[in-house]
Amino acid sequence: MRKFIGLTQRNLLVFFKDKTMIFFSMLTPLIIFVLYLLFLKGNYVNALEESAGVLLPLINGSDVDAFVNGLLLSGIMGSALITIPYNCLVTLISDREAGIDVDLTVTPASRLQIILAYFTAAALSAFLMTSVIMGIGLLVLRLTSSTYLTVMAILKLMFLLLIGSVSATAIFMLIVLFIKTTSASGALLGILSAVSGFVIGAYIPLADFADAIRNFCQLIPATGITVLLRETLLSGILDHVNDSIGGIDQGMFASGIKDYFSFQIELFGNAFSWHQTCFYVIMITMVAILAISLIYPMVYQKK
Repeated sequence: MRKFIGLTQRNLLVFFKDKTMIFFSMLTPLIIFVLYLLFLKGNYVNALEESAGVLLPLINGSDVDAFVNGLLLSGIMGSALITIPYNCLVTLISDREAGIDVDLTVTPASRLQIILAYFTAAALSAFLMTSVIMGIGLLVLRLTSSTYLTVMAILKLMFLLLIGSVSATAIFMLIVLFIKTTSASGALLGILSAVSGFVIGAYIPLADFADAIRNFCQLIPATGITVLLRETLLSGILDHVNDSIGGIDQGMFASGIKDYFSFQIELFGNAFSWHQTCFYVIMITMVAILAISLIYPMVYQKK
């Protein structure tokens, strides 16, 4: 256990000493924030107001802003849970490129301890960084509007960040094991940064995609986590909007918004509950971790 902890600490220090890597980890969330300010906010506000129709005078404008800002935060967190865990694994690639992995395999630590140390360090780094982003986001939301978040909701958000970080780290490690250079990893990061916002529904609601594409996106664990983040962040605001309407529409406006912005995973016509989605993500994560433990000895040099 001491060897595992020592290797994990070493990997954490190597990652957080690289300020450039931390910056690029945050790049995609920053891009989404800029796109939000330039284009997305106006589009989402207009969509909500058009959906409300004659009910719009009953809805507080600050609630509309709070809802749209919550959409932004869920999109930022969803993309962060893709790009940040991947970037946290670059230490593994750079060690392999520099031949450090060969040195590690001749230490008393077993190959399982070595790969689990890389995995644990990357997952912890991702969780810490995404937690900081979430904390800043919640603070901004609280200062600008009412969030209607309970303590339990905040705890749920942190739990989702944890399993999202662990899940993405496990899945991306399966890919990273076969990448030999940091330049190749940078190219893949560019692709991930470009597509992540679409896959999780940050740029365009998943409801606007064709059924086949929507089902494919929702099979990806990061999309499931984003949907749960969105539901946890925005259900309180939407419930308050529904109360403001006073039952005139029998809850149809709130229900329609939940369907359009995907507050629930629906795969091939089957709706997944909050707990079922978490279970699915955890199962995928466990399979990925098992695969890592089997693949690592074949990819890396044996003692």
